[in-house]
Amino acid sequence: MMTVDELLIRAKHAIASGETSMHAAAEDIAAAQEQGATQRQIAEVVGKSAAWVNGLLKWRQSGYKDGTAFGPQAKASRQRVRHVQATEQENERPATTSEQAQAAAARARAETAKAEAAKAKADAQKAKADAAKAKADARTARANEKASADSFFRADFGGHTTKKAIHSGPRDLLVKALGMLGSDEAGERASAALHVERQRKKLALTWDELIISADEAKARAA
Repeated sequence: MMTVDELLIRAKHAIASGETSMHAAAEDIAAAQEQGATQRQIAEVVGKSAAWVNGLLKWRQSGYKDGTAFGPQAKASRQRVRHVQATEQENERPATTSEQAQAAAARARAETAKAEAAKAKADAQKAKADAAKAKADARTARANEKASADSFFRADFGGHTTKKAIHSGPRDLLVKALGMLGSDEAGERASAALHVERQRKKLALTWDELIISADEAKARAA
């Protein structure tokens, strides 16, 4: 008859051999328990937990149902554990030279895209500044042209910067004559034109001095 220690050592070797030897391991463990070994003592010798030893003995008591020591669920659980461990090992695997090259290329593309975006932004800001400058230059040019034109007309028509005052009597006659220029009769229009020119000469004024600018008319109306 084998001793407890001999039974447990043989059971330990059977467990190490895999699922096909679990039946023999269960029989040796049960024999050691019958000789007084506790589940805790058995667990320490075979290198398993007390719960594991208890499960193995229950499997023996059930008549070795389900074909495995701990049933299909335990087998599936072990397979999941192995799958997780394999995945972790794969994740921990150092990147190959090809993968490193691909990662470096991806980083380079990202940096290039970032630089191009920054350049596009700078170009847009420059274009906006150029457009604003062109607009300001155009306003300045128009103002200079207007000033030059005003200076030319003032020089060409006597250099007057202000209009001379006209008394109400001559002014009324002049306005009346100007109104006749819209007559349907050609004779009346010709007569009115002659009368207007006589009034201008009598007042000793040029047409530039008689006609006010649009800006001056607005100022008077304000």
